[in-house]
Amino acid sequence: MRLTKKAQVTLFGLCVFSLILSGTGYAQAKSTQAAYEEQSKQMELYKQELKETQNQLSEYVQYKAMYECIQVERNQLQEQVDELSK
Repeated sequence: MRLTKKAQVTLFGLCVFSLILSGTGYAQAKSTQAAYEEQSKQMELYKQELKETQNQLSEYVQYKAMYECIQVERNQLQEQVDELSK
C-alpha cells in the first residue's frame, strides 16, 4: 500500500505534532516534579523547626516546673524560719 504525497505530508505533520506535544508534556512533568521536590524539602525543614521548637518548649516547661518546686521549698523553709524566730 502506497501513500499519496498529501497523506505522507499529513502523517509526517502528525508525527512532528505528537513529538512536540510529548516534549511539552515531559517538560511539564519535570517542572511539576521539581516543584514537588522543592515543596518536600521545605516541608522537611518545617518539620525540623517544629521538632526543635517542641524540644525547646519541653525544656522550658521542665525548667518552669523545677522553678515552681524550688519556690515551694523556699516558701516552706521561710515558714519554718518564721516559726523558729517567734
